Amino acid sequence: DGHVDNFCCYARPGEVLLAWTDDQDDPNYLRCQAALRVLEESRDAKGRKLVVHKMPIPGPLYATQEECDGVDIVEGSQPRDPSIRLAGSYVNFLIVNGGIIAPSFDDPKDAEARAILQRVFPEHEVVMVPGREILLGGGNIHCITQQQPAPRKA
Repeated sequence: DGHVDNFCCYARPGEVLLAWTDDQDDPNYLRCQAALRVLEESRDAKGRKLVVHKMPIPGPLYATQEECDGVDIVEGSQPRDPSIRLAGSYVNFLIVNGGIIAPSFDDPKDAEARAILQRVFPEHEVVMVPGREILLGGGNIHCITQQQPAPRKA
């Protein structure tokens, strides 16, 4: 869908999660390679090299015609077509208090994605929830939430 929260996110200062595929035939392969080059050449605000955690991309995932027909189209919506690959991503998760809510897709890579999130965020409990229905409408967990950080006392 082109949103950065579907492709890359900061885990903490100096560390990022990047959606990733090693499959050279995947249309995302060149995007992943280009993003990795940029991130590897970048520094954080303190001048440190970024640590990049590669997060697998599920799928490829496609909607059925029945699923496409079931999506409510509103003004500005992208058309749904079973021939267009869905933008499934495990990077599109939400951090809440002591937890991580991440999408699952009934995909073989679900367990690997959960393990990576748990390793990168050891202080959080990672909970995977079915993300396909959200994905059919566009985006995923991070996209449908509007995070408001708690204010800090001065």
